[in-house]
Amino acid sequence: MNYYSNDVYNDLESINKISFFNEWYKIVEPILLNDEFQRRKLFLHHENSVWDHSISVSFKSFLVAKFYHLDTYCAAIAGLLHDFYPYAWQYNKDLEILDKKYLERYYKKSKKYKDLHGFVHAKEAALNAKKYFPSLVNDKILSCIKTHMFPINFLPPKYIEGWIITTMDKKVSLNVLKDIKKLPKYVGIKIGN
Repeated sequence: MNYYSNDVYNDLESINKISFFNEWYKIVEPILLNDEFQRRKLFLHHENSVWDHSISVSFKSFLVAKFYHLDTYCAAIAGLLHDFYPYAWQYNKDLEILDKKYLERYYKKSKKYKDLHGFVHAKEAALNAKKYFPSLVNDKILSCIKTHMFPINFLPPKYIEGWIITTMDKKVSLNVLKDIKKLPKYVGIKIGN
């Protein structure tokens, strides 16, 4: 189980040749090099990892913000940390070996809709972002993280950058929602055995 890399620049070869990558990377590098954030390589997100998903949302949000002359720092950081929740909701054997506490949500599945991953993880991600990156986040970034699940979470984004992150999150996620039969799994509902 080798999840940590101190050479994430080269690990991101699929995007590191794209225009403005270096500008984005300078903003997010401290997060990408953080051990706790790198553990998200082991958190499953639909058909890939939270790590891959978050990088995609962050970079695309950064590019949209840059195009419209908006707050690129906010878009990059909030995009990267929008799913930085503390507990995995899908099983991964490597995560269990690393530390079972990360699978607490998986093992304690609630039947109540208000407790499902889709309804709680945005708030949890904001709290986790503030805990691990207090010098990098501000109220605007935390707001963008907390509201990225609109309309599932009823509070709409307060900032345009929040709308960008919400939109990019849906866009990136929809790429994996090709099989409608898997939709319950994607929102955290276990059907059958």
